[in-house]
Amino acid sequence: MRAFPSGMRVRSDNLDTAVVGRKGVQFVALNWQRWDEGMMLNQGMFAGSAGYVLKPNGYRGVDNPSSRESQADAIAHKTLNLSIEVLAAQDVPLPLGDTRPDGFHPYVKVELHVEKPAERTGAPIEGGGRSKEGEYKWKSRTMKGTEVDFGGEKVEFRDIPGVVEELSFIRFKIQDDEIGKDDLAAWACIRLDRLRAGYRFVHLLDAAGAESRGALLVGIGKSVV
Repeated sequence: MRAFPSGMRVRSDNLDTAVVGRKGVQFVALNWQRWDEGMMLNQGMFAGSAGYVLKPNGYRGVDNPSSRESQADAIAHKTLNLSIEVLAAQDVPLPLGDTRPDGFHPYVKVELHVEKPAERTGAPIEGGGRSKEGEYKWKSRTMKGTEVDFGGEKVEFRDIPGVVEELSFIRFKIQDDEIGKDDLAAWACIRLDRLRAGYRFVHLLDAAGAESRGALLVGIGKSVV
């Protein structure tokens, strides 16, 4: 199966690739003109791969695939407890077009993208599959400059039900706190099955999706049962 945005649309925003992937769709068409949530989730899914990722066991076939209920129950859904301590950032790239580090006021936004219980009922996809923010989110204090001490601010996502690690994501965004819309400076998107506990450097991409020298130092605590 392939998923495409409506041919009647004039905007270039993308589908929520995680929601579509959890429906079993093998291919999601994306618009590469902008690095929005759909593109970030797609990068998190396929980073480091040869261009394809094997579906989790349970999505690759069931004894009776004729009903939506059998598909929904074919894969193991688990309960997630996740804590993230945001410690520091270094060499954070500025938003596109900005040149003054002293005018940069970054904060970190953390979004957890997991399956909603309603997705497993076979109900229509909310919003037609359009991109939206993660189901769980958190925002740090605003700091200053491209070398930042966030002081160990901590977020906890506790007892999150129905999680399939291979189809769930944590997204980090560093944005510039401004009057009006806050510009994106840097980001990273990591599939949950690749997220390891302990102190980790999260390597950042810039607002155009290119690798940067930037890194975010975090402490990860993770339990999936």
